[in-house]
Amino acid sequence: MGWHALPTIMPNTGAKGRSSVILIREWERQMSASGCCGRLEGDFLQRRGERCFPERRTIMEAMGPLYRDLRSRYGDEVEIHVVDPRNLFTIFALILRDAHAHSLSIWKALQTLFRIPVTGVVVNGKLLTRGRWPEFSELKEVLGNPSTIQAEVAGELA
Repeated sequence: MGWHALPTIMPNTGAKGRSSVILIREWERQMSASGCCGRLEGDFLQRRGERCFPERRTIMEAMGPLYRDLRSRYGDEVEIHVVDPRNLFTIFALILRDAHAHSLSIWKALQTLFRIPVTGVVVNGKLLTRGRWPEFSELKEVLGNPSTIQAEVAGELA
């Protein structure tokens, strides 16, 4: 199956090539058993008054400002997904969709898929960072200005 089999317009966006950011990080509630019946969530996961997985909580909290900055600067112009690295089906679908929308080869999409980290950022189908959250300036450099994004999408639709 080639790219020609995929839709030209991205589902749920109405615009070809709208920028996409995938923030990959573990979800705290997935850390104790992953079955539908065995999940323990949030503050319940404590031992002697402290969280069982403090490093996961630290990573989650460090992502917050990046998410807020993205949302406040770009609003709905950039599609933002927060995905657990164990959710391979969603990651696979999003990266293939973004690769198609941004004219990346299947090879480039597969390179991104094979390098998916536990913590990282994928922008428009390309892995931007592994094992760390980027500075917001790094994301702005890749995404450009909000008005530039709108002009590029409008030009593609014309």
